[in-house]
Amino acid sequence: MRTTILSSRLLVLAGVTTLILVSSSNAAQIEAVHGKHYRLTKRHGPWMIMVASFNKPPELEKTDGMSPMQAAEELVFELRRKAIPAYIYEQEEEYGNLTTVDRRAQNEHKAKTRNWAGVICVLAGNYRTSNDSVAQRTLKFIKGYQPQFLRDVDAQAQAGPGQMITRSQSGGVFRTSANRPGPLSGAFMTTNPILTDEDLALRKRDPFILRLNTGSDYSLLQNPAKFTVVVATFQGKSEIYNEGAEHKVQPVSSNLSNAAERAWELCTALRRAKSYGYDRDYEAWIFHDRYSSIVTVGSFESKEDPRIIATQNLFGAKVAAVHADGSPTLGAEAFAVPKKPTQGEAMKTWIFDPFPQVIDVPR
Repeated sequence: MRTTILSSRLLVLAGVTTLILVSSSNAAQIEAVHGKHYRLTKRHGPWMIMVASFNKPPELEKTDGMSPMQAAEELVFELRRKAIPAYIYEQEEEYGNLTTVDRRAQNEHKAKTRNWAGVICVLAGNYRTSNDSVAQRTLKFIKGYQPQFLRDVDAQAQAGPGQMITRSQSGGVFRTSANRPGPLSGAFMTTNPILTDEDLALRKRDPFILRLNTGSDYSLLQNPAKFTVVVATFQGKSEIYNEGAEHKVQPVSSNLSNAAERAWELCTALRRAKSYGYDRDYEAWIFHDRYSSIVTVGSFESKEDPRIIATQNLFGAKVAAVHADGSPTLGAEAFAVPKKPTQGEAMKTWIFDPFPQVIDVPR
């Protein structure tokens, strides 16, 4: 689903085209710095608009003009000036599957794709679903948008029945037709190509999960960073039931509630640790799903943050004993409140996961 744009060093502008009027206040919220490289990351999406792609033309077809990266950055800048968050993604040649939407039936489906080496893509928007109302209005705008750097027509030629090839003074070349009247008319909804199937599953907002995690001051959904460390997991129980020929797993609500309560107690205790005799309070968060509740600690922007290792070492299991053959026995760390109970004072204790794991903060 591509519109071709060739340039001096520009190869293919695979892309897409309409118009949304935005207020100046909205525009101010989207940074637009000319020449700045806005790179696509896992934090974007999960659903986005595939706007266009650029690559180099064959050696014999090169002329003076913009490079693929220059064209991509210029398009990103123009879209950001229109209050549309746009990003650049550089593809490597590989085969894979792409989740997209059937234009007739509007159903999601998998499509086989081949990514060509050297292709630079422009993607825009950050949407939870493909049918998000803002996404659909933005898609309509992009389909009809004529980038400024392609408006100065240098030459045109017939490319077949009802088709034209247009070359701009910037060196970009694109094909148009009755169905695709502009260089961006082929824009379509897709998922962030950096995200794996597992990443996409984490991004899906299950209404039930949202209800479970709404109203808490320490909900992990409110964590502003990218990563956190799971320090404790509280499992609910589940049962298997038959539905026709299928076997399905269903959580047992009473046990799930107990798990959620234990997780909540630990989370609040960690945040008030100093009041129980510990040296410091901990930035603890809580998250519930259909089968368990977890408590996490910390907010980290990078997996390379040295505080992650420190957190894992602090809460992870320690060597409790060493066998004669030299193999260690690990003992899980515990957290008790109060830390040093007085005689006769009740004490509550939780056991941490032996191997704390880094996870993405769900959005």
